[in-house]
Amino acid sequence: MAYEIDYIPVGEGERGGDAIALRYGPALEGLQKQQTVIVIDGGTKESGEALVEHIKNHYGTTRVDIAISTHPDQDHASGLCVVLENLQVGALLMHKPWEHAQEIKNMFKDGRITASGLEDRIEKSLQNASDLEAIANRKKIPIYEPFQGIDVGMFHVLGPSKEYYESLLPHFKDMPTPKTTLGIFAPIVKTAEEVVSWVEDSFGVDLLSDDEDTTSASNNTSTIILFNLDGRKILFTGDAGKTALLQAIEYAETRPTPIALSDLVLFDVPHHGSKRNINSKVMKKIRATTAFVSAPKDGNPKHPSKKVTNALQKHGSGVYVTRGGSLLHHFQGNARGWGNATPEPFHPRVEE
Repeated sequence: MAYEIDYIPVGEGERGGDAIALRYGPALEGLQKQQTVIVIDGGTKESGEALVEHIKNHYGTTRVDIAISTHPDQDHASGLCVVLENLQVGALLMHKPWEHAQEIKNMFKDGRITASGLEDRIEKSLQNASDLEAIANRKKIPIYEPFQGIDVGMFHVLGPSKEYYESLLPHFKDMPTPKTTLGIFAPIVKTAEEVVSWVEDSFGVDLLSDDEDTTSASNNTSTIILFNLDGRKILFTGDAGKTALLQAIEYAETRPTPIALSDLVLFDVPHHGSKRNINSKVMKKIRATTAFVSAPKDGNPKHPSKKVTNALQKHGSGVYVTRGGSLLHHFQGNARGWGNATPEPFHPRVEE
C-alpha cells in the first residue's frame, strides 16, 4: 500500500506545535479516489490554513476522512478548527475532558465541587478544544474519544487508557486543588533563566535520564497511534511523556496478540524532541528506521534536544527535523520533485 506523510511547519522560536497530513491507498499518483486522508493535529491557525491548501493542492481533494486532535494544547488543536471549517471531514477523534467531570469530581480537596461546575470550568480553560467540538457539532461531524484499544481502519490506539486519562485530568492547568499529587511525575517549575550545561557524547554512551516524568498532565493525555500499512508501522505520539509512552508500550506488549514497536519505519518523536519526554527505557522498546521531529524555526535549543536526536541515532534512526520547513516521508508515493532532506548530525556535545 502506498502512503505519503507530510509534516507542515509550525511556529517560530518558542512557538511550536504539530500539523501532520497523511494519505494512503493502492496508488497515489495523480488524483486518486481510493485514497484515505487523515490529519493529525493542526498546529496554529496559520499552519491549519497551510494544511488546507496542502490537502487541496497535493492530495487533490477537499475531503479529510478522519481528523485527530491528540490533546487540547493550543499549538496542536487550534489549526484543526481551520481544517474543520474549510474541508469536508468525515469524523473527528478528540478527547472531551469536560464530559469526564462526573467521574473526577471527587478527586479534588474541595468537596463542594459539582460535576456541572467542574464541566464549565474545564471547557473555559480549554477553549480551543471546546471550539473544535462546537464546530464539529455544528457541521454534524461525529466525534469519538480515542482511548487505548480502539481500532480504526489502518490504525490502532495504544494510549491513553480511559483510567489513566481521568487520573491526569485533575492536574490540568486551572483545575481546583486535587486531593493527591502526581508524585514523582509532577511537572517541574521552570526558572526564569535555565542554565545549560554541556557534556561530551558518543556512541556507546547512554545520557538519557530515567528520572521522573516532568512533562505536563495535558501532554501525557496525548493520543498515541500506531499505523500498520501492509506491515510498515508508523507511530505518532503527540506530546506524550515518558509515563504515557511506557504505558502504551506495556499495552502493546501484553495484548493477546502482542505488537512489537522495535521495527517501525517512522517514529514521530514526541513534544518536538524534548528531553523531558524520552528516556532510555522508551528507546529500548521503540526503534525506527526514520524519526521525524516537528520543531519551530529559529532556535529553541530544547526543541529538539541534541541529547534526544543523538539517542535516536544510537538506536539506528535517521533523524530529520522540520525547523520551519516541510518534511515528506512516503512509500510508493508521489515525491513531487522534492530533494532529499538533510539528516540531523550527531552532536559531540549535548545539554546535560
